[in-house]
Amino acid sequence: MDLFTNMPELFPLMRGGGAFLVAIGLGILVGSFGRGRWPFGGLLAGAAIGILIMAVGGATRLIFDEGVRTPIWQWGVLGIAMLVEVYLVSVVAQKFPDTESRPFWMWLLFVVGAHFLILGPSHGPICALLAVLCMTNAWIGLRATTVDLRVSWAIDGVLKIGAGALMVAVSYRFV
Repeated sequence: MDLFTNMPELFPLMRGGGAFLVAIGLGILVGSFGRGRWPFGGLLAGAAIGILIMAVGGATRLIFDEGVRTPIWQWGVLGIAMLVEVYLVSVVAQKFPDTESRPFWMWLLFVVGAHFLILGPSHGPICALLAVLCMTNAWIGLRATTVDLRVSWAIDGVLKIGAGALMVAVSYRFV
């Protein structure tokens, strides 16, 4: 399967995206252990660490340098995915203004998962698989109302950590 042996060349954004996913997944997982604003705080902390990793890695070329130039269309896909995510998050926020409600958080997780589908062509099949798993987790979380939403939140964090770590490992050809 050439796709899996050539992933670093086909998806040069995979390593940076994977590193970001590990950081944000850790923030989400930590946030799942608390109540109230913990999930949001964990999400913000994970995003901040992820952005820092991307900035340092990009500046030092540790994350991005594989001798492969990212095609411009992959940067375009990344931009489109971000715009779609921002738009859908705003739709969720308008539809569910109670930011501590189960529907708000589960739809937020669903939207983030959906944007990973868009990222599939630029970040690879692991990212696309993560999309399906995250959306499934969020959908189950919407339906299983007797289960604490922090369970879905923790599962989401673990999925992101696992997929991100695999994306980084594959990009270094350790796998």
